[in-house]
Amino acid sequence: MARKYLFWTVTILLVLLASYVLTTVVIKPVVSKSPLYVAPVNNVADSPAEPNAKKTGKDEGPVKKTEKTEKGTKKGAKKPETKVPAKTENLEPVVNSKEDLQTLYELKKQESLLKSRYSLSDEDSCYLILDLVQKVARLEMKGIPLQDCEIKNIIVSNSILKYHDENLLKWISQPFVLKNVVSTIERVQFLVKNAPKDTIEANKADAIPVPRRTEDVFILMNFERNLQLVIQQSELSEGADKARIDSIKQSLFKKETDKSIKALVNLKREAIVPQISITLSKADAITLYRALPQRLKMVLRL
Repeated sequence: MARKYLFWTVTILLVLLASYVLTTVVIKPVVSKSPLYVAPVNNVADSPAEPNAKKTGKDEGPVKKTEKTEKGTKKGAKKPETKVPAKTENLEPVVNSKEDLQTLYELKKQESLLKSRYSLSDEDSCYLILDLVQKVARLEMKGIPLQDCEIKNIIVSNSILKYHDENLLKWISQPFVLKNVVSTIERVQFLVKNAPKDTIEANKADAIPVPRRTEDVFILMNFERNLQLVIQQSELSEGADKARIDSIKQSLFKKETDKSIKALVNLKREAIVPQISITLSKADAITLYRALPQRLKMVLRL
């Protein structure tokens, strides 16, 4: 009996230890926020503070002089008394409310967006504006909108949602540059047509070639500064298209699983890649993807 109790005690302790390690090393970093990569923004030097501090002690001189002049004038003609404003001591600091702080933060986010768009004003190619507030994916060139695509659904990872500080503002203050793309459709579509051998075969052929069928859309974009964008269609996929999309999703899941296994071995989890997933109609997704330049730059509005 003693061995049986010892066995179950050791087993319960090992299960608790394994669950604790699994929670702290694998599950918690995924659910909670992870560090964002700071954009290489040139820090603008702050304006020097105005030398208004500690002037209350220097202001006592004129007050004492007025008192001396008043004593000297008591023997002669009476002069009208000059009222000296009372010194305010122990001023309470102004405490901003939550609404004021939220308004200030939104203004700073708007400033970061304008800075990011202004940096692209000299570009000769179009760029992408991903507006998650108005749910619009917009192609622009030199500030002129070229194509607007309505976003039907948005999923943002906790790595972005839980950040409301200066790190997020620096992270979105410059455009994101595309590194690589994994997609189920080609950026440029070709239609191969064999030339007819004679006039009889040429007459049988269609005057206007039938366009080839376009596959269902699933696009995975990896940007600099540790950002991942997923674009998928709102229509349901079936058959070979569904199998192709599932294979890409399985490869992503396999990468995350490998990271989790390495985290259990090394007891240290790598930073989670912040991901934004948007859903467009199939036509809009195809139009948007094929209009994007090779060296895409994207502006993000949260």
